Amino acid sequence: MNISIDTEVLAHLPDGIALFGGMPITNTLVTALVASAALMVLALLARIFALPRFREQPAGVQNVLELMVEGMQRYTIGRLGDGLGNQLAPYMFTIAAFIGMNGFLELIGIGVARPAPSDLNCTFGLALVTFVLIQVYGIKKKGIKGRLKSYATPSPVIFPIKLVTDLAVPVSLACRMFGNILGGMIVMELLYSVAALSFVLPAFLSAYFTVFHTGMQVFIFITLSLAFIEEAVE
Repeated sequence: MNISIDTEVLAHLPDGIALFGGMPITNTLVTALVASAALMVLALLARIFALPRFREQPAGVQNVLELMVEGMQRYTIGRLGDGLGNQLAPYMFTIAAFIGMNGFLELIGIGVARPAPSDLNCTFGLALVTFVLIQVYGIKKKGIKGRLKSYATPSPVIFPIKLVTDLAVPVSLACRMFGNILGGMIVMELLYSVAALSFVLPAFLSAYFTVFHTGMQVFIFITLSLAFIEEAVE
């Protein structure tokens, strides 16, 4: 028995980009811009129509908004205390909203919308902001001399080791999210390439890879960011 295998290009990354069976995938920059614009529109609508109607006894949309904001505040405060926790809650909420919106666009645009975090440029940008915050809060807490001294604690011998470890933080954060989000997207593209055989399974797994899986990556990114900042200020 002879088996012939046709060779074809499975993926062209990071832009282009026909993935698995010629499905068109938008450039990640387009998805990032659409996600950012959608979030700004939602924020503007909330400011104009929702916030003026807030009452002491929350209901409806106010319940949802307060649940999200207070949930993030409780988590950041639980890790860093009232001071830093309140300061970092808006940044962490922004990260969660941006990545979550990208996941939503992927969910409603299977085969068309490629989430921005599946591009290393996006995740490295987010990780770089976190890295800057680590240094800013570390210096703010200890001063420049104190921050440098922390690299040589408990012995000056470990200074280069701690320095390299610190410089590896943005690389680690970026590659972790990039690999997981891209992996989930590729799995879904493979499943939807055989959707003609079964639509139920791809649809079911889509809820996992684009909702639960994306949410898990957001949680990991935020948790690690808070842990690195906590280490810098302790």
